[in-house]
Amino acid sequence: MRHTALTSTYTNELDIDGTLTAQSLSKAHRDPLRRVGRGVLVAIGIALLLPYQAGSTKPKEYIDYKTYSLYLLDFNYQQHKCLLKLYGKESAWNPLARNGSHYGIPQGRSEYLSRVDGYKQIQWGLNYIGHRYGEPCVAWDHFNRKGWH
Repeated sequence: MRHTALTSTYTNELDIDGTLTAQSLSKAHRDPLRRVGRGVLVAIGIALLLPYQAGSTKPKEYIDYKTYSLYLLDFNYQQHKCLLKLYGKESAWNPLARNGSHYGIPQGRSEYLSRVDGYKQIQWGLNYIGHRYGEPCVAWDHFNRKGWH
């Protein structure tokens, strides 16, 4: 048994199983929600095909250095804003940056930074900031006063 309610643009049909479906009178836009649902499922499937490698210390090439640093800061946007400015001034977020005996994104005075990728450089830099200043905004204030951190 099928019940039909007619509007000027759409018909709402109550199927035998009691499901209400909307269809345009021209039948040009059948089941738009099903198409959206399929699109969401395809997006989820694609995301599942690109997982992080188990046991890896870096998030692979799926996120950039700035986003990775935000993640390491537990999404503290205030501290992240200071870190963006600090590393922007120090290295322009370039992991290959070098200034004398200072290397990488954080411009640390460690040759280790010249041998590792940008993700490990950010980890090193945040550890350094944590031990020396406590948080990136304090390091940024120090940089503004002294010209280094």
